Amino acid sequence: MSSQDKEVVVLPRRDFLKLSTVLASGLAIGFHWPQLLSSAVAADSAVAAGTPFEPNAWVRVLADNSVKIVAHKHDSGTGTLTALAACVAEELDVDPMQIEVITPENPFFEVYIHPVWKVFSTGGSTSVSLEYDRLRQAGATARALLLAAAAEQWTVSPASCSSQDGRIVHAASGRSASYGDLAEAAAQLPVPEHVALKDPAQFKYIGKLKHKRHAAEKVNGSFRYSIDVTLPGMWVAVIERAPVIGAKVLDVDASAALQVPGVYQVMQVPAHPEVLGGNFEGVAVLAQDYWSAERGRAALQIRWSESRFADFNSAALGAEQATYLESGQAPLVPTIVSGDVEAHWAQAGTLLEADYLMPYKVQNPLEPVCITAWVKDAGISYWGGVQVPSSAGEAAQVVCGIPMENVTINDTVSGGSFGARESKYWLFEVAYLANRTGRPVKLINSRTDEMRSLFGHPATFHRLKGSLDAKGNLSGLQLRAVSPASPEQWEPGYLERPDQMDYSTTEAISPWDFAYRAEHMDIGWVRHETGVPTGWYRSVSFIPNVFAVESFMDELADAAGRDPLEFRLAHMHERPRHVSVLRQAAERAGWGRPQPAGTSLGIATNQAYHSYVAVVAKLVQEQGRIRIDKLTCAVDCGLAVSPGGVEEQIYGGLMWGLGHALFDRMDIQNGRVLQSNFHDYRVARMSDMPEIEIILLQEERDKPGGVGELTSPPVAPAIANALFRLTGDRQRSTPLELAVRTNV
Repeated sequence: MSSQDKEVVVLPRRDFLKLSTVLASGLAIGFHWPQLLSSAVAADSAVAAGTPFEPNAWVRVLADNSVKIVAHKHDSGTGTLTALAACVAEELDVDPMQIEVITPENPFFEVYIHPVWKVFSTGGSTSVSLEYDRLRQAGATARALLLAAAAEQWTVSPASCSSQDGRIVHAASGRSASYGDLAEAAAQLPVPEHVALKDPAQFKYIGKLKHKRHAAEKVNGSFRYSIDVTLPGMWVAVIERAPVIGAKVLDVDASAALQVPGVYQVMQVPAHPEVLGGNFEGVAVLAQDYWSAERGRAALQIRWSESRFADFNSAALGAEQATYLESGQAPLVPTIVSGDVEAHWAQAGTLLEADYLMPYKVQNPLEPVCITAWVKDAGISYWGGVQVPSSAGEAAQVVCGIPMENVTINDTVSGGSFGARESKYWLFEVAYLANRTGRPVKLINSRTDEMRSLFGHPATFHRLKGSLDAKGNLSGLQLRAVSPASPEQWEPGYLERPDQMDYSTTEAISPWDFAYRAEHMDIGWVRHETGVPTGWYRSVSFIPNVFAVESFMDELADAAGRDPLEFRLAHMHERPRHVSVLRQAAERAGWGRPQPAGTSLGIATNQAYHSYVAVVAKLVQEQGRIRIDKLTCAVDCGLAVSPGGVEEQIYGGLMWGLGHALFDRMDIQNGRVLQSNFHDYRVARMSDMPEIEIILLQEERDKPGGVGELTSPPVAPAIANALFRLTGDRQRSTPLELAVRTNV
């Protein structure tokens, strides 16, 4: 959306002060999206009517010379706040590291809603790309008003004034004034309809930052995360949840638990099955501290009901999904269709078929899910990593009967998310406990709780069929991606739409992000529900879809006797940025040049979040073992607002992808999750990391693309493709085995 689609609002001082008791005199700049403000009124008319006005103030310049921006996006350690602050700071001519980033007083103001998902949320690698234009515009508008205020006081032309490091300067007379000195006067001026943005050639901060905010505090341990929140009279809670999926509490003997020193109370937590993504039943132990609560939980005697999932085993799921697909009853949602695949098979030359599987996975952020809530004065306040304010508001309404206008969210930077903080169950649980006790309650998951929360990534099954013509070109392609749907709240009404499409399940296999073309194509999603609750996961369906597609493209190239890189490029059309990342990664990795004995390269690529990535994996065989020697990664994400943060996310995504390739696997046996901690759910460690080379391309610098979830999907297929070239062993399921298998 362009700046012409936005209305800039300057708050009069009297209304600005209503936002917060801590604000002093100053200037506030905000954007209203006109199409979302059907119920809103302009500031002046609200004042005339004597009613409070709740604006969306993005930029605040205060009399004490402080500059604040309101960030309605959650930072789970990705550096989002660093990049957002830089967008404002660039146009305002202040050091972004000196800007204070604060959470909104009203987290549910209409302008904060995600324009695509229609909920209040952070995710999908969209934060910086969505906010880039309007935050720059906000900073530029604030600067223009400060320039005008100074020019009016000095009786000079605004064009003769300039901004520099938080001051307005009139070089001809040698006069200058701080932003704080001018803020109140600037707030009284009319808002300019159009303001000029900086020429990117003059950027001081955008595209140049190398460090994240609060890096020093995170290194020295003084930075406060969600788990560090403390409030007066706060109780700490842990919850024992059903050991078998869907089991209910029959009875509880809490006598021993209540004898544990420090334990205050034990109570059952009801389920909310009527809410998609709600919680299951459990028993909470509330205590003075975490370890007392844990000891109390260990002393509980709970009798659980039988469950319909008592016979569910994830090991059999792949066969079940295949049978379902072959039954003819599977509902197909087509994503790409061209030509006539079924008629083409009869006359096709070479035909290939393959099935690909990926298991259940758990997010496992370093800081387990942790949230504090306090029901007080007819409202509820949350402290913690609230990635989805809409879910917090829903929990308040459903569990406590508290309307969203009485919900306060004190968001904190969390120690990772990877989708874990997009689930709902913990918000429902803490709201219930806070409502029942009337106290501030901090709910903490243990690592075992995190492993067994069940709102991780679903197991998936892909069946592919392809044909090659006499020249070795791809002539036909069919794909069936079998998986459950995402929760309805994330694709509202999708079951009622004609296409019944769940776009979060069909990533990388939809027309806008599928890289390849053939005359006959039949690609689609088959919805298969097991009832096992699943949730969000970093890179979501890109992970299994890219694994299947990029592995199968290598299979087709091998059958055609063609180089895998050349084969891919031959079937890309009008994708110059995609071609560029492929060529760059291949060139830097040494593709096409002779490799030492026992060494192989594998390549994979994808597009996501308006960005492009290619990964080349280098494998080396030594003494019967295979190690990953190097990952070469080329990324084109458009403009990198914070290059240091972008490179960190690329690196982290590669490590995350390495985990998919080699370790990530959650097993369910007789309805129980088998894994409980890192000793039996292996994750990538520092010692597992190969050499990493990152090539950051910025071929279209007018707009940033997403990068947080970009680089993990191609890692597993790149490794699998290199394994095949090294050993002749085509592995079609993860985790991959880095061993020379003698039965190949």
